[in-house]
Amino acid sequence: MPSNALDWAVIGLVLFIAGGIILAFTLYLRTAYCKGGWRQVKTSFILAIVALVALYLVRTAENFDVRTFKDIVNHKR
Repeated sequence: MPSNALDWAVIGLVLFIAGGIILAFTLYLRTAYCKGGWRQVKTSFILAIVALVALYLVRTAENFDVRTFKDIVNHKR
């Protein structure tokens, strides 16, 4: 359980961001449905998932490179 105001603020911010992402995703799929029905929703859904996975993979690769660089600088290898 969060013990101070800063913990509550962080939890609130994370929930706000998560809600915004869910809202944007829902509106994106709703717009796809209005444009072309369920076929367009399926295509848009797959495209959105691929974009999110690609973003995750890029971020993971960047973090790996940073960690590797830090290890080299600190002579841990």
